[in-house]
Amino acid sequence: MVKSIGLTGSIGSGKTLICSVFEHLGIPIFNADKEAKECYNDLSFLNEIEKEFGSGVVKEGKLFKEKLANIVFNNKESLKKLNGMIHPKVLSRYLVWKEEQQSKYVIHESAILFESGWNKYFDKIICINSPLDIIYQRVMQRDNLSKEEIDARLKNQMPIEEKLRLSDYIINHDNTTMLLPQILKIHSELIKE
Repeated sequence: MVKSIGLTGSIGSGKTLICSVFEHLGIPIFNADKEAKECYNDLSFLNEIEKEFGSGVVKEGKLFKEKLANIVFNNKESLKKLNGMIHPKVLSRYLVWKEEQQSKYVIHESAILFESGWNKYFDKIICINSPLDIIYQRVMQRDNLSKEEIDARLKNQMPIEEKLRLSDYIINHDNTTMLLPQILKIHSELIKE
């Protein structure tokens, strides 16, 4: 039986980098964001999105991401509706994918693991802890977002202190603590169990 491990952290905490290290260790990674984006290529799903959020969010059969982001990141009810539409699709993709894997464990990476209620599907959860100033720096460089836009997205995520409390493992990604020893320790524990 393949163990299911959730990996989470705030926006800009370094989930992608840490997942790439696990991948180098031979662990299959399921990226929830990437899978959600795949769902947005489904025309019937885009029609549902358009019905719910208005014609401006879909143009020429493609999702107008900025428009949808402006709607959902500034309105909790809209975000809840969108999540209610996308989460079941992503979760079912994960469950099918997991059954195809051959390793001792797999990692499901998602910024909103707890917010989505998915935490109940995992044997263990890893949370990445990064200081806020480093998060701002990373996300501003990567996504070209303002501090206000980052704050709006962080507001829609569970506070990191709560995520850390609910997690089985913590990786400190603060640009001073070495990552590899932390990852290898978790990896060896998960392989042994």
